[in-house]
Amino acid sequence: AASCRLRAMVARASDLDLNDAPAKGSRLFLVDGNGLAYRAYYALPEDLATADGFPTNALLGFASMLFKLLVDYRPQGVIVAWDEKPTRRLELDPDYKSTRRPTPPLLKEQQPHLRPIVEAFGYRNLSVLGNEADDVIGTLSRLADEAGIPTCIVSTDRDAFQLVSERVCLMMTPRGVSDVMVYTPERVEQRLGVPHTAVPDLIGLKGDTSDDIKGVPGIGDKTAAELLQRYGTIEGIYEHIEEIGGPKRREALVANRTEVMKSRVLGTIVRDLEELADFDVEHLVNAAPDRSQLGEIFRRFEFRNLLNRLDELEAAVPAAQRTPLPVA
Repeated sequence: AASCRLRAMVARASDLDLNDAPAKGSRLFLVDGNGLAYRAYYALPEDLATADGFPTNALLGFASMLFKLLVDYRPQGVIVAWDEKPTRRLELDPDYKSTRRPTPPLLKEQQPHLRPIVEAFGYRNLSVLGNEADDVIGTLSRLADEAGIPTCIVSTDRDAFQLVSERVCLMMTPRGVSDVMVYTPERVEQRLGVPHTAVPDLIGLKGDTSDDIKGVPGIGDKTAAELLQRYGTIEGIYEHIEEIGGPKRREALVANRTEVMKSRVLGTIVRDLEELADFDVEHLVNAAPDRSQLGEIFRRFEFRNLLNRLDELEAAVPAAQRTPLPVA
């Protein structure tokens, strides 16, 4: 009976209504910069370049995606979070993300210019040494939630399912930001078959091949969700280990108990980074952005279409008034 209920609950994204209505009222957007940059790089042809030959496909895609987010959703504040070397997770497991392909050379060449583009839009870049963008976003989304600020996370990482709440939604961007999927707690549960709070337990059981998180061999999404639906948590599963059907499955769970606990920690997004404990989210969403350098950035990289549409951005999210220079 439980497995029948699970099959009824677990749904593919294509079977769900993931419209963007929950993102429309968000005052704060928290963007995974690395994820958006990779999407941008692969969205546009590699031969895009300035007249003097500097490659711009990732930069144009990134700027266009930010532009569209701002015009379509009009957030009052935007923070773009960036990965640092995941020291804390590597100390727990040296194999964490060990099989990730290196950054393409053409993207690497453009990376130094991504953060200046964010600043030119009038928004904040943020990273914390030893932690990943997910942890920065996890901490800031908690602070925003506690301050009563409706927030939207923009990410390509399914780990972020665990961060949703009644005030925090998740916008996934499978194809740039032209076709988005927005998740709320209810939609996450419809998709996974378990509440968003159980996502770290789900990762602990099934692992995550994209991050080299091992989990239990032979246990995938549906089996992990079925076990959690029945027993609630990883601890609940092991308390009832003798009840679990299938000797091979039971043996695999017993043999990999230590791995399961480690995998859950690896898959848990940090939500209390000390470095951000005093971050003033309220001030950030109440301050108008300074976009005085944006036109110059667009001219420098020859983004003519975006340059011609700056009025749209101003109409959607008015910039701070520039202080005129004193007349000599």
